[in-house]
Amino acid sequence: MNESNKESYPDDEIDLFELIATIWKGKWLIISVSVVAAGLSAYISLQIPNSYRVEVKIAPVEESSGGQMEGLMSQYGGLASLAGISLPSSGGSETDLLLEILKSREFISRFIEDEALGPRLLALSRYDQTSNKEYIDPQIFDPITSQWLRDVDPPKLAEPSEEELFNEFLDNFKIVKEKTSPLIVVSFEHRSPLLGFDILRRVIKRLDDYARKKDKTKSEQSINYLEKKLSETRLVEVEKVLYQMIESQTKTLMLAEVNVDYAFQIIDPPQVPEERISPKRALIVILSTLVGGMISVLIVLINSSVQRRKTATS
Repeated sequence: MNESNKESYPDDEIDLFELIATIWKGKWLIISVSVVAAGLSAYISLQIPNSYRVEVKIAPVEESSGGQMEGLMSQYGGLASLAGISLPSSGGSETDLLLEILKSREFISRFIEDEALGPRLLALSRYDQTSNKEYIDPQIFDPITSQWLRDVDPPKLAEPSEEELFNEFLDNFKIVKEKTSPLIVVSFEHRSPLLGFDILRRVIKRLDDYARKKDKTKSEQSINYLEKKLSETRLVEVEKVLYQMIESQTKTLMLAEVNVDYAFQIIDPPQVPEERISPKRALIVILSTLVGGMISVLIVLINSSVQRRKTATS
């Protein structure tokens, strides 16, 4: 039995030189499959439209008046309550809340409608980087008659719904809040970098205007409320607190009127990128060639093993 094991053991060993010889023997198959894989992957990658990513970096603007209002409420809230006065909540925008509003269906849907972005989101066929021009597919949307002509399966209609446009927008829209800094990166990825540039430039301004309008309305309501309570009280200390709160809300109104960047400061404005983010055509071709080569080597080795077994059994 020992002699039998000794005799069979060398047959089970992998002979490196024999392996190399087998691969060399099938070199034309390996080369052919690799070339076909490279050519096919190059053709497919060229059919994939370029995608560009546009980014804007913003940071929340600190609002000292809002913090002052909170401090006054915390310090004198008990005194005002004793006088029968319920103080209003502090003004000022909250960054997290505004970012959630920026991703909300209501905000984005109204933005898409007001800016007429539907055709550029769903019907854009290609982007010419040389002329910096977008081309709309006339079989999907007719720019002359402003009619949707796309052929879709029910329950979808030729004209896209608000939900469809919202989902398409959100699939390309990203908001990343830095953990170690107040920096916020807002990006939009699309086959047209011009569309991404227009969207980011306008959506940040729209959000800033929204925060400005909200705080102005809230401050005006707070001032009216405080002035009303001021006329109803005769306590000197409470009057002093109310005057300070009115002053704080007046500052908020002034900032809303004067500041260009009210809620967010643009640190790095959006730019139309020259380089695409995808597809990585060179990487696709290299990986496809390697995979094709490995598969062809495996085929050669399996075929060689089958031939040896047939020879051994015959």
